[in-house]
Amino acid sequence: MNVEVRATGLRAMRDRHKLTHGSWPAAWGDQNHPGLEAGTRNPGPKLRQQLMELFQCDFEDLFQVVMINPVDQHETLLKPVEEPRSA
Repeated sequence: MNVEVRATGLRAMRDRHKLTHGSWPAAWGDQNHPGLEAGTRNPGPKLRQQLMELFQCDFEDLFQVVMINPVDQHETLLKPVEEPRSA
């Protein structure tokens, strides 16, 4: 199985925070932003952390983790396990 982390919530989060393409941090590289939103580039651990800090959000607000079967390319979305709430 191959595992990918996709920035599926990036566009919505960027819009919510009124960040434009021009205000994308230059230190992250101008080429990163369109590729992340289009799904042609997957963010590495450092960029994932930077994005969560920028938007002050949880991992699940920005990203999806997908397992891909290399034989048939079938994708399975991994979802976080909800922890029981204490009373």
